[in-house]
Amino acid sequence: MGIILEIAANSINSCMAAQQNGADRIELFENLPEGGCTPSYGMLQLVKEKINIPVYAMIRPRGGDFLYNDDEFEIMQRDVEICRQLNYKGIVFGMLDADGNVDTERCKALLALAGDMKATFHRAFDRAKDLNKSAAQIAGLGFERILTSGGEADVVKGKEVIRSLHQQLGKDITIMPGCGVTADNAKMITDYCGVAEIHATAKGLVPSAMQFKKPEFADSRYESEAKAIAAIRTALL
Repeated sequence: MGIILEIAANSINSCMAAQQNGADRIELFENLPEGGCTPSYGMLQLVKEKINIPVYAMIRPRGGDFLYNDDEFEIMQRDVEICRQLNYKGIVFGMLDADGNVDTERCKALLALAGDMKATFHRAFDRAKDLNKSAAQIAGLGFERILTSGGEADVVKGKEVIRSLHQQLGKDITIMPGCGVTADNAKMITDYCGVAEIHATAKGLVPSAMQFKKPEFADSRYESEAKAIAAIRTALL
């Protein structure tokens, strides 16, 4: 089997582009500028109706850090229950305490609510104080994979750490590089790190179709781009 390509999709258009251009799995979210938040209920419903490849929904109530108060955690629990009711393949989340450690108790609670759904610990991991300790804890909790840039701004800068994590823990949990993945570096990253999966947004700027525009407002947006997804898929062959 070849390298599994996960596309981070922030809209139904992004999901369709991913499905039609060689993605094996989708991470579904909204609010790309903040790094992703939980998709709306309407989005979750429509994606289940239109997308046939596995989809993991992000559980993140807001942007910013990954230290959540009780109300935010309650929102996360309710969103997990919604995803389970909609029969999602998996969820994507991560929580830290104020000292930069994995919030193991709250992670256990969400994993229990998830039932048969699989779980990815997202790039909250890269904000952790001790990556090796945190990775071992996440594996022990029962997460399926860790999405990581190796604690750096992108996967190229973090490739040494990603490789080390995979060598140490690859038998216990999937280490999936993500952040800054392109058609130009995807094969290098997977070969160098020895991993079997990779994550990319493959985003491109979508100009607004509005005929009437006001120059003081930005109407364009970013979505996963069909040609960028196809180029990464081809590069991984």
